[in-house]
Amino acid sequence: MNSRERFWKTMRFEKVDRLPYWSDWLGPWRTWLKQGLPLPYRNESEFDAKQWFIDFFGFEGMFSAFWGTNRVPVNLSVDPPFEEVILQQTDTYCIKRQGNGVIVQQFTDNEESLYSTHFVEYPIKNRADWVRFRDEHLDPHAPGRYPPPDEWEQLKAQWKDRDYVISIDGGSFYGFLRDWIGFEDLSYMVYDQPKLVQEMMDYLADFYIEILHKAVSEVEIDFAMFWEDMCYKTGPLLSPAHFRQFMLPNYKKVTRFLEEHGIELSWVDCDGNIEALLPLWLEGGVRGFYPLEVASDMDAGKLRQQYGQQIVMWGNVDKREVAKGKAAIDRELARLAPVVAQGGFIPLVDHGVPDDVSYANYLYYLEQRKKLTGW
Repeated sequence: MNSRERFWKTMRFEKVDRLPYWSDWLGPWRTWLKQGLPLPYRNESEFDAKQWFIDFFGFEGMFSAFWGTNRVPVNLSVDPPFEEVILQQTDTYCIKRQGNGVIVQQFTDNEESLYSTHFVEYPIKNRADWVRFRDEHLDPHAPGRYPPPDEWEQLKAQWKDRDYVISIDGGSFYGFLRDWIGFEDLSYMVYDQPKLVQEMMDYLADFYIEILHKAVSEVEIDFAMFWEDMCYKTGPLLSPAHFRQFMLPNYKKVTRFLEEHGIELSWVDCDGNIEALLPLWLEGGVRGFYPLEVASDMDAGKLRQQYGQQIVMWGNVDKREVAKGKAAIDRELARLAPVVAQGGFIPLVDHGVPDDVSYANYLYYLEQRKKLTGW
């Protein structure tokens, strides 16, 4: 049984010899270098941390919308990008405009792998800004949407007889608008300018379909991956009623298009507590959910009892428990063992592996995860 067959049997709740061996979302490898991790690079500027992480630990892939692998490399975001400009540089921080037009402040003396960004200014504040942003940076036919033709043909040939799964991005509705408008201003806009919010989300659905048509027509793709990050610890940032109004018709449009082109499974990456929105995503054609953050009271076992085989999942290994050591890791994986046994679930750390997870603890977690999943 190859990895592609194994994935599909798992997602269809059929018996498998072992579960897919997927990567967690990176880890604090710079910290781990001080704890015994072999030196992974000679020149860090030429070092692809993501690919090295996958190769070093023998993972089958690291899956996520927009940056995962193995993934069809289409660009559903800003293209052409804004010119990246450094507006202010000090010894401790940098203020710059990013490629998506957002001005941010980032600290430059942070040695940790995960850090927060202060958002200073967003490119869309009103309808005129949206029209300019759309016309200048959201052309579905911009040349950067796909790799160069020769590279694209090579990828297609490489994927033709593969024995592994590949994903494609499905898009983002609330998530992208929040990135371009800001959470607070978008929250007001939902009430003050609902027609504009609807116009933007409607445009995005058609925009994604126009871009994706080439890929889904030329490549046999296993699943699509959406991204939203529209929930916090106790619930969504957008009400279910507004989700139904603005987002649901557009999810239906895109997932229907994907299904018509042979992509039967769509996932959504959303942090926080997604329980209030999960039925709406299901109605919109999304069946897969990750990373299921335990700190936000997401429980894969509870979801399995509630939704049965309607949904598939990955994640839900509490990163805080992995940091605590062997006994805590054993308890955490034992909690998930019944869900693993039922199928349709891949246990992974419930977001990026944070800096307080030691190299030794991560190795132990992988060892025990392998035992749980049949390796």
